[in-house]
Amino acid sequence: MSHSIETQDRVFRMAAQLGHSGVDPIDLFLVLNEADRCVALSDDPHGAEEAGHRAISTVMRLAPESVMICAQQDEPKLRAQGMDPLPFDGRDPAAYAWVMFELSARADAERRSRWRRCLSQAFSTPTAIGLARL
Repeated sequence: MSHSIETQDRVFRMAAQLGHSGVDPIDLFLVLNEADRCVALSDDPHGAEEAGHRAISTVMRLAPESVMICAQQDEPKLRAQGMDPLPFDGRDPAAYAWVMFELSARADAERRSRWRRCLSQAFSTPTAIGLARL
């Protein structure tokens, strides 16, 4: 599968960040390669989402409240509602893996911030969501 320059950059940065937490980047690239093979002959964005999720969840634990993928949404409308949409290629499993990684990292950071500020851990609306561009 051909990946956009943006997705390649994001995946290499993700690999470096995961490397700092003990994940071997080779393991990440192997599962991403397998995800590419799973969707190679398909143009189904749901297949890309499933393959990306399978790949990233193989190498790290995802924050359960982090994976909120929206497709075909209006980015300005989401920003007006206080959200920070992360646009990505909705047909690329590596892009899905990256957005799930990024959303999970942001959810973990928010959870730590709330804990430090002694705020309730009750569910709150995510401020960052993945915005799949199809």
